[in-house]
Amino acid sequence: MPHSKHTKRGFSLYLERWNPSAKRYLNTCVLCGAKGYSPAVDEPDFERLSWENSVTAKELRRMMRCLPLNEQGRCADCAARAES
Repeated sequence: MPHSKHTKRGFSLYLERWNPSAKRYLNTCVLCGAKGYSPAVDEPDFERLSWENSVTAKELRRMMRCLPLNEQGRCADCAARAES
């Protein structure tokens, strides 16, 4: 069965099966549930550390957008709404 039949939106065979430890770079907003990757992936030295990091960064950028979270675990949109 081809790989394309196993993929659905938001699913990565690489992250789910081949390198589940890469999930530590995923961020989820505690209020709205938005998902994205950690800004640490965009650091200049992240991809240079290892081959695995460069593949992880490529896959995360392909799947989702960067999602920085504040200290309470909220995205910028939820933090702005909570403060107003």
